[in-house]
Amino acid sequence: MKEKVEIKTNELTKNLLSRQDYLVTQGNDLAKAFGNLKAFEHKLLDFCFSYVTHDSKLDDTFKAQASDVLKHFGLTDSGTNYTRVIKGFKTLNEETPLYFLVKDEDGSDSVLMTQLFNFIRISKNKTITFKFSEHVAPYVFDLREKYYSFHLSELSRIKSKYTLILMKMYQAQKMGNQKTVTITGEMNDWQDWFLGVDRSSNWTAGRFKQKVLNVAVDELIETLNVTIVLNTIKKGVKVTGYEITINSD
Repeated sequence: MKEKVEIKTNELTKNLLSRQDYLVTQGNDLAKAFGNLKAFEHKLLDFCFSYVTHDSKLDDTFKAQASDVLKHFGLTDSGTNYTRVIKGFKTLNEETPLYFLVKDEDGSDSVLMTQLFNFIRISKNKTITFKFSEHVAPYVFDLREKYYSFHLSELSRIKSKYTLILMKMYQAQKMGNQKTVTITGEMNDWQDWFLGVDRSSNWTAGRFKQKVLNVAVDELIETLNVTIVLNTIKKGVKVTGYEITINSD
């Protein structure tokens, strides 16, 4: 006798995805999806996102000159720096997998495994051509149109990758002229957002707060001239999570 087996959504994602994988359900999830990238790669990714405008179409292919990338980073036009940019794009191609919860034709849930980019092409004349994956493009466009409001010039001044991540999370959470934004998560959430696969180093709560959150908070205060309250959430003496409130008044 055949038996009908039903798998609930939470069981599906729990059994299929590890915590190194990032399940995207809305556009602003992309702001915290790549904790494994370094600061240079985060800035390179935002450089790519900046090509999306209100007039862009989901199937658009974008072109950039390597010289423009070098200028954005304040780097001289040399073979060494050009190689650094190319390696950065190589990392973006390899280290940006994304997972989406989608509906099958029969209405059941499934997990779609894909990459951020459909392709990245590096030409001999130093032209960089890239296209976002068809399943990811709507989320990238949604993020740029509804959430991201900072400029590349602001990003270029940021030193720490942790500040970049917090800044993008803040902007992705902020709606319109909203003055106060609160970001709350458990310890595992914060480590996922900021450390990515590097969390295997098993950082203590104290080290994580000192080396990651305090660095991000201090630099963001200086960069955006905002007030930030960092609240440590505890259960007894154990740190279970953090709550960051950012006020732009």
